[in-house]
Amino acid sequence: MAQPKTETQTDVQDVITYTPERIKIISDRKIIDIMRDPNHLPIIRALRKGPMTVRELEKAYAREAKDSEEVEAKSDKTIYRYLKVLEKAGAVVPAGQRVVIGKTATETLFSRSAEIFMTLATETDYWDCDEGKDLAKKIAPMLSKVYGDRKIDVTCFTKFMNQLEKENSKQLLTLFEGADEKMVDLITSIDWHYKDKVLGYLAAFSVILNNPKFYEKLRSCFK
Repeated sequence: MAQPKTETQTDVQDVITYTPERIKIISDRKIIDIMRDPNHLPIIRALRKGPMTVRELEKAYAREAKDSEEVEAKSDKTIYRYLKVLEKAGAVVPAGQRVVIGKTATETLFSRSAEIFMTLATETDYWDCDEGKDLAKKIAPMLSKVYGDRKIDVTCFTKFMNQLEKENSKQLLTLFEGADEKMVDLITSIDWHYKDKVLGYLAAFSVILNNPKFYEKLRSCFK
């Protein structure tokens, strides 16, 4: 399928040979860690807009670096190396070629393998790691303030957060595995800036509606 490049319509033509999946569920912890790697995330985010060349990704990476102290600009060789890692993990795929009109030279176009990545890690628990435990200690006293200054058992709260994360994942997995085309269309129609927030609320509402007694476990953590 040939698609002309809008901004340089007379100079190049994009030949797209790959169509991303609508939703891809990923539960392998190693793959999730690769996708969440700070070096790889700018690429995953940039490709939400569609297939891009290494040079375009280099520019997108530089723009994000300009707006964020946590991201540094990378060379095209480094971007290509990151792409190979993501390709091996199944998150990115070669999607076609950009053909320069009147020349034999082409550039590979890379694409996300799916419009939405649904990551459901089951091998480890965030709230059991040092970062999670530290965060729980910070949240607990604030939660105590909004619940009548009642003391809260941090260990119990940490356990609840682990259970909540698993229940959220369970509800979303059930939802996506049984999603009809209309549901998929609704999810994929949401602007990518808001997808994570929408999915977070969707998971929370699913838990409340399908397991209303679950939050009694949280109340039991207060003394």
